[in-house]
Amino acid sequence: MNYSASDMKSRRGAFSFVEVMLAAMILGLLAIYVFTMISESSRGTANTYQQYLAEQIAREPLEVFRFLGCQKVLAEISHGIADYKFNEWQKIESVSAATGIERPEDATFFERKIIVTAINKDDIKAILVQISVRPIRNNRPFGPSLDQLTRSTIIVGQP
Repeated sequence: MNYSASDMKSRRGAFSFVEVMLAAMILGLLAIYVFTMISESSRGTANTYQQYLAEQIAREPLEVFRFLGCQKVLAEISHGIADYKFNEWQKIESVSAATGIERPEDATFFERKIIVTAINKDDIKAILVQISVRPIRNNRPFGPSLDQLTRSTIIVGQP
């Protein structure tokens, strides 16, 4: 089959159907890859936020009890301090009725348990404070990434 010079000139500026389909397939695969990466990034961000929020919920009573001191917490060990109840799971509120502490709205998806144990050794009084935080089982907007987070500290009484 012989092509004339005019046929070659007209064919030079166009793409064949196979070339167009190959380019569309490559762009489609690239788009799928990009959307997958965005989805994974969003999931990772949500998991990180959930972990951060749980850390803050656990840290809050630890800081309050450090400020109050060992003696004040020991005096209230049987019934709790303000809205910090001991030895029971309690739902986190966005605004504390007793203390006025404000928390993010997403904090209401968690519950917390505070365990305070008195320690007496060699005439030194102290308390062991253990805080456990977990998502409320029937309300998981973040996904199943966090099961339970536990933080603890020892607060020693001042002489």
